[in-house]
Amino acid sequence: MATTAADQACDYCGRNSASARYDLGTHRILRCPGCTFMWLDPQPTAEELHEVYGEDYYSNQRFFEGNGEAIYGYHDYVSERFVKQQDHQRIVDRIVEFLSRNGDGAHGERRMPGLLDIGCGYGYLLDVAHDRGFDVEGIDYNRAAVDRIARKYRFRAVCGDFMAYDGAPRDVVTMMDVIEHLPRPFDALSKAASLTRPGGIFALSTMDSDSIVSRMLGQRLEDFRRTREHLYFFNRRTMRGSLERAGFDVLRIDSYGLTIRMDSLARRARMALPRAGAVMERVVRWSGLSAQQVHFDPRTKMVVYARRRDPA
Repeated sequence: MATTAADQACDYCGRNSASARYDLGTHRILRCPGCTFMWLDPQPTAEELHEVYGEDYYSNQRFFEGNGEAIYGYHDYVSERFVKQQDHQRIVDRIVEFLSRNGDGAHGERRMPGLLDIGCGYGYLLDVAHDRGFDVEGIDYNRAAVDRIARKYRFRAVCGDFMAYDGAPRDVVTMMDVIEHLPRPFDALSKAASLTRPGGIFALSTMDSDSIVSRMLGQRLEDFRRTREHLYFFNRRTMRGSLERAGFDVLRIDSYGLTIRMDSLARRARMALPRAGAVMERVVRWSGLSAQQVHFDPRTKMVVYARRRDPA
């Protein structure tokens, strides 16, 4: 017998009264009425997740095809490098700001502050942080991504499940657009805390599932439709609570936009709003603005900065 929504205990608060917030056909997004935490049902198996994170994850040529069954990964991650690094620069600047406020801040010591990026992908954030003076290391589940870093950069990246990572605690740990992919998100935050030195900074980005635009677009939003890889959905309240439970004090929560080409923005708009997006595509082509870059922040994502509490 299939498990009903009401039979599923919420991983955040333990309540057994979830209901379907969005119906995506083969999947549902369930929501706990008590704490507002949301999750995908049914969850993919370990084998299905492993299949998603293959060599084509960063070059998914079918991304914009069909009715959404191919929405996973990136259409052309290589071409997005420089625009993504503009956004990473703002995050690294904020991290440096918080480090400088520490009484024993890493920048006051005669060493390079250490930074570990969990789910480092092709190393774009690591590259920015390395240029800023950090001693960087990355870890990613995707072998193709780690191999690419080894070919292109001098800094180190390892392939594997970061839950088994046994490196020393760092001054900074980052986890950008990763937590929603993990089968055990709360264990992952505890692990991230163990890898962040007391007083160190943890920075995380993920979807803000209860922002105004997220609620307006609902199941049309790309982040909800990534049913092959997005497993859990936080809002600002549940993210703050989760980080505090894991041993962090939240310092700041910002909305997290992206720098994107106009033609790519129009194609993504068409996925959520077909008619309006199609008009936007025609206007962008007609006006010759396809390659124009814009910083676009619909406030559907958040970036959170937190400081690791002293366990003692």
